Amino acid sequence: TKNSNIMRNIEAYLDIDALVAAGGSFSDGDVFQVLEIPANTLVLNSGAEVMKAFTSSCTLDMDFGGGDDIIDGADITSTGFCAAGTNGQTNTVVGSAASTYTQFITSTDTIDCTIAGAAPATGRLRVYATVIDLAGHGLDDKPDEVDRDQLA
Repeated sequence: TKNSNIMRNIEAYLDIDALVAAGGSFSDGDVFQVLEIPANTLVLNSGAEVMKAFTSSCTLDMDFGGGDDIIDGADITSTGFCAAGTNGQTNTVVGSAASTYTQFITSTDTIDCTIAGAAPATGRLRVYATVIDLAGHGLDDKPDEVDRDQLA
């Protein structure tokens, strides 16, 4: 059988404008669970791109559990890819050196974005991760025979 554990890119959007239009209001320091990562997944890289500038003074922390290990204190008041920041481990600037951020996720979790510095009233963020599904796919995926057996 073929290996189905392929590397892929997943992404999701945090669209403050759409959330405000739907009646949402936000505070400084709100945490948004943006990207769900399945159990038994290796996260090779993760980052964010500001698609529409956020409210003045807003910054971004991004990590699992509302932390700042992926992106720390990125200025999101203008468009473009976010830099890692002082505590961030990944280099998310396109065309730059490879990421040093990797993490194996044993149970389903989310990559969270904390918007701080001001209450966001506008802005759109694309969050992405390059992942490999390392979950076993059961005995049904195990080959019954190998080429050696067919040659005998």
